[in-house]
Amino acid sequence: MTKIKLTIEYVGTNFCGWQSQPSRNSVQDAVEQALGKYFDCEFVRVYAAGRTDVGVHAKGQVAHFVTDKDVNCYKLCLGVNLALPDSVAVTHAEKVPDQFDARFSAISKTYCYRVYISSTRRPLLDTDHVQLYRPLDVDAMRKASELLVGTHDFCAFQKTGSNLKGTVRTVNSFDICQTDDVIVFTVNGNAFLYNQVRIMCGLLVEVGKGKYSLQDVQTMLNGTKLKFRTLPAKGLTLEKVYY
Repeated sequence: MTKIKLTIEYVGTNFCGWQSQPSRNSVQDAVEQALGKYFDCEFVRVYAAGRTDVGVHAKGQVAHFVTDKDVNCYKLCLGVNLALPDSVAVTHAEKVPDQFDARFSAISKTYCYRVYISSTRRPLLDTDHVQLYRPLDVDAMRKASELLVGTHDFCAFQKTGSNLKGTVRTVNSFDICQTDDVIVFTVNGNAFLYNQVRIMCGLLVEVGKGKYSLQDVQTMLNGTKLKFRTLPAKGLTLEKVYY
């Protein structure tokens, strides 16, 4: 048996997320079906580094599968991509040791959230950016993001109804970069709660608007939820998984 590690890129707009669901269109379903066609078998199960939600994109999603077939990784990428929709591609494949696990071997993940500032819609950006209409105070957002770095109880930074018991997570870094009218939030952490990145970025946007202060960010870290909009999924991309 051979274990293969895949790096997968996808536009999540028309998918119900990564994870396979009954009667729904998931990225996992698309990848498993394409692998089945490539190997001429009924089913190939893939295991990913983590789920991405409805509408979230990925540049560096990682998954693994096991096969008893002889695999040429270069030909695998080419062949599987022929069977995938245009919005999904396997960008790299490699043979890995048996002990490798796409989920449990991961040590951290980097996500990017992208927004653009414009009074008019920008079609070329709209796929993976979210439109905001007024300039933001980027310096204030950077100062606020520093408070989010470290190990904290992020219970106030998850979507209501999450069934996760533990809410302590570690954010290793949180960078904010502006180029012309585009702002990119880049966050790396060991793991994230449901909607945590989108909620953190949403709070920082409110700081950038002047609605909330550094003290309000600390209030959230202390466990008290504040009222603001969770940013849309389409601005979020899983950039890279580290092992």
